[in-house]
Amino acid sequence: MIKNKLLTSVIIASSLSLSAFAAEYTQGEIYQVMCQKCHGKFAEGNPKKKGPSLRNITQSELAVDIFELDGDGYQSSGSAHEKMEDNLIAIRKKGMDVDADKMAKYIFTSFGQK
Repeated sequence: MIKNKLLTSVIIASSLSLSAFAAEYTQGEIYQVMCQKCHGKFAEGNPKKKGPSLRNITQSELAVDIFELDGDGYQSSGSAHEKMEDNLIAIRKKGMDVDADKMAKYIFTSFGQK
């Protein structure tokens, strides 16, 4: 009985300490780790991965596009938008949090046309 309580306490303490040390990623770090494979290092796009360029999109358009990934999208199944919804789920499973407005600002200010 005492061993079970001790084991339970250790497991709970371990879980709490792991969540306390969960990494927080900047939008730039998320882009570099998760987005540049398809959208390019400089958001120029990657035709091999069918990832479009993000350079000619306004900040507000980017924010809307990213925000809509959370809202079940608006395009039909099999679309690139559906693929991005799956990618957003994968990003979150890795403990990364994409903020539509902050990510749009990062992409636009880092790579958008000046």
